[in-house]
Amino acid sequence: MKIKLLLYALIPLVAFSAGSAFAQSQVQGTVRDASSTDPLPGVNIVIKGTFEGTTSDINGAYSLTVPSLQDTLVFSFIGFDTQEVGIDGRTTIDVDLVETVFEIGEELVVTGYGSQERRTITGSVSNLGEDDFLTGNVNSVEEMIQGKVAGLQITTRNGNPNDLPDVRLRGISSFGANQSPLVVVDGVVGGSIDSIDPTDIESIDVLKDASASAIYGTRGSAGVILITTKTGEAREGVSVDYNAYYTFEGIENRLDVLSGDDFRRLSQESGFAAPDHGHNTDWFEEVTQQGSNMVHTLALSGGSENSIYRVSGNFRDRNGIQRYTGFQEIGGRLNFTQWTLNRKLEITIQLSANKRDQNFGFADAFKFSGVMNPTAPVTADGFENTGGFFEQPLFNYFNPVAIIEEGSRTGENKLFTSVFRGEYDLSVLLPGLSVAAQYSYQNNDVVARNFYSRRHKVGGGATAASLGPGFASQSYADLESELFETTLHYAGDLTSDAALELIAGYSYNDFISEGFDAGGGDFVTDNVEVNNFSFAQDFNQGEASVGSFRDTNRLIAFFGRANVNYDGTFFLNGSVRREGSSRFGVDNKWGLFWSAGVGVELANLVDLPYFSELRLRASIGKTGQDAPTSGLSLSRLGPAGSFFVNGQYIQSFSPVSNPNPDLKWEEKTEINIGLDFVALDNRLSGRIDAYQSTTSDLLFQIAVPVPPNLFPTTWSNVGELSTQGLELSVDYDILQASSPSGFSWNSGIIASFYSETMLDEYLTEDVQFIAEPGAPGLNNVQMIRIKEGEPIGQLWGPVFSRIGENGRWLFHAEDGSEKEYEDLAFGADGDEQILGNGLPDFQLGWSNRMSYGDFDASFFLEGVFGHQIANMFSTFYSVPKQISSYNVLQDAFDLANLNDDPRWSSYHVENGDYIRLSNASIGYTLPASVLGNSPIRRVRIYLSGNNLFTITGYSGLNPQVRYVDRNQGQSGQGATVGPLGPGIERRLEYFTTRSVSFGVNINL
Repeated sequence: MKIKLLLYALIPLVAFSAGSAFAQSQVQGTVRDASSTDPLPGVNIVIKGTFEGTTSDINGAYSLTVPSLQDTLVFSFIGFDTQEVGIDGRTTIDVDLVETVFEIGEELVVTGYGSQERRTITGSVSNLGEDDFLTGNVNSVEEMIQGKVAGLQITTRNGNPNDLPDVRLRGISSFGANQSPLVVVDGVVGGSIDSIDPTDIESIDVLKDASASAIYGTRGSAGVILITTKTGEAREGVSVDYNAYYTFEGIENRLDVLSGDDFRRLSQESGFAAPDHGHNTDWFEEVTQQGSNMVHTLALSGGSENSIYRVSGNFRDRNGIQRYTGFQEIGGRLNFTQWTLNRKLEITIQLSANKRDQNFGFADAFKFSGVMNPTAPVTADGFENTGGFFEQPLFNYFNPVAIIEEGSRTGENKLFTSVFRGEYDLSVLLPGLSVAAQYSYQNNDVVARNFYSRRHKVGGGATAASLGPGFASQSYADLESELFETTLHYAGDLTSDAALELIAGYSYNDFISEGFDAGGGDFVTDNVEVNNFSFAQDFNQGEASVGSFRDTNRLIAFFGRANVNYDGTFFLNGSVRREGSSRFGVDNKWGLFWSAGVGVELANLVDLPYFSELRLRASIGKTGQDAPTSGLSLSRLGPAGSFFVNGQYIQSFSPVSNPNPDLKWEEKTEINIGLDFVALDNRLSGRIDAYQSTTSDLLFQIAVPVPPNLFPTTWSNVGELSTQGLELSVDYDILQASSPSGFSWNSGIIASFYSETMLDEYLTEDVQFIAEPGAPGLNNVQMIRIKEGEPIGQLWGPVFSRIGENGRWLFHAEDGSEKEYEDLAFGADGDEQILGNGLPDFQLGWSNRMSYGDFDASFFLEGVFGHQIANMFSTFYSVPKQISSYNVLQDAFDLANLNDDPRWSSYHVENGDYIRLSNASIGYTLPASVLGNSPIRRVRIYLSGNNLFTITGYSGLNPQVRYVDRNQGQSGQGATVGPLGPGIERRLEYFTTRSVSFGVNINL
């Protein structure tokens, strides 16, 4: 009975629906690419003034029910001009869409939480596409864009395959906090740049000034690098892209030390007795090998009218030039996008995973290869306790072959990232309105293992002597990040001449890091290495180390941005971000960061014969820095050692640091003025930027008195740093492919000038001296001066005059006389002087791309000028007297009659100016006639080289700028001082490399 009643009730509804259907009409047709006539799948077709519509299928065909044959259809597709077509009584309508052609200022540039036409941007933003990336032996994103962006300094200090480049944008912006720009991958803030294969990248945008990066608040102070990865496209079948290359890598430069024969001769001639063991050993040859790098990447992509996808995988097997160094890496990435609900809802899923097995080796092996007696053998009888390896009982002196053979330093790095994003078109409420939400999760597992056999002299006998023979340690860290962001976006017209874009959003970022570590020595056997710590007797004797940690912190932010474009002539940009951090005390958790900018297109106001665009920009913004770690504002307890009480070891606890409840945000305010231009029929384009920034309330660990403090240092907000600079980028099509010769040549130049000054000293003293050369003999010597009102990076020390008649060093004194080292006065009012600066004045990059027929070529030259380098190998081993204990440099005997100990002075400071051919390549694309009817669309083979030659007067290993003074565990190393001590080439240096690569690109 109920079923009958339901059927009776449905009869009127069915009748109404049928009547409505008869009142409507069907329109169908095909949408094609106007230039190629290929069908376009996924084109959005809607009835104008409504939200009713459909999309074209894989063949470009569509079918749509319309209320009236007098309606208008709107055809839109990404990358093509939107068309409005009146139906005019027709039932079949075929449409050819015209590809959108952007002028140079109209191309879209990714900015914070969206994209803008380049001409509407009032801040300083640089954009790089695939054609701009360096090719060949490129193992990281940083290496791919090295020297390509004015103001972005990327330095690869050495050839260590596991060493990451130093990245600085517009110099040093902070001392104690993160120095590198924030990385945003496909909209995910804080994405890992190390997990991305270079072949997966579509474009890179660099937000350089505070106006552009302020919307990222606390993490935008050092600039922002926005990475967009490749996606699929709607097409028939599957697109296959395969890339492979093999690299041969060798030593670019090595220390010029004495050979065995020269060592014998000069030790005898000089009278400095040195043992002759009867051999002629090239210690560098003993610890090095032919480096190599094998890379394979494979990507599959495609899609239909409602979905697109791209899945890729990569494999790398790299062997460094030092034996037992390198890594194996495997990774994969999935990008998938689905449109539904008449393309009102866009859903994106991105997954990536990466695993790298690393062998770090021992950089100490290069140092000891330079100082080991070249007449000594690698192995000898009577050295059973060292595994047969020849050793001598000298300070800071170990057989480098034994170091790498009797120990290992390995690690694993696993990274997983997932991103889920949804965007919904709310035009039904307000035309141009949309809402988006995104959730991302990142997990990074890091394992480090160190093993030193019972015969290992460095790990087992020196740095871990108190732990007994043999030493092993293992650490594990799990780092997690969850990010949820939601944004509301509006784009519409204020008036017929003015366009408005608004973005408002909320961000919640949660971080969890935890780990465990253990280390011990006195192993009963070496066979177990790090696999079973119960074999280490230190654990039974209470002398082993065991630790764990867990840290949580979060960032919460509310943000917004507004852009106004008036008639394509006047532009206004503004942003604000209110952000809170759990790392600060209760009164300082929240900070406010903002930006404002204006721009004007002068070419629309004044008749400029040669310029099609000439835009003037001005902007100001404030960004910040979060505290480097949690708990700095709190009193914290930690383990303080164990005590043997009543027959057992009892763990004790005590405070671990001085608390500072007043610790707050570090803030940077930056002003930028820029000029963009396009001229000569779009063949010439460029930009000029001048900027000045001031960083205040610097987060830094300063010295404090004990007592009343429990510890000698405290994290504080101290000091003020000023940076100013000028940047230039010019791109010119010297020859275009349409020229009569068919030869094309594009050339680009970037240049940057900058300087940094300490405005407000962060110490109680007027001046501070830091950075020790190290042992032997120079532990209490300082090489860097920091003084209020003067530039950062000043190298400081005595000024060399000559060698005295008694063979001693003589130096210029403040009173005009010459003094021996022991007679000099040191300190602010002493005899020392400024010897140079570790930071450069001027950086230059010159890139060129050429093609002729099926051939293509490119090369990139970089130059850095105005910086000096403190050469530590010269300091310690250019002294003849050292030959009695160590090998020395070839120039050690250039100073006649020198009979003195190593002394730090201007004699060991050298200009670091250099010009380097960083990258060059030549390629050939097989013509279509060769491929015939095969499924292969394109095959390109190429030859490329990296670091092919360097022109410099520097006698050390590498003239590149050292932006950070690092200590990587070498024995005899003085305490390093991070970014406050640039320009020091320490003795721990993995040699730089030169490489040649052969590769192939295949597209199906």
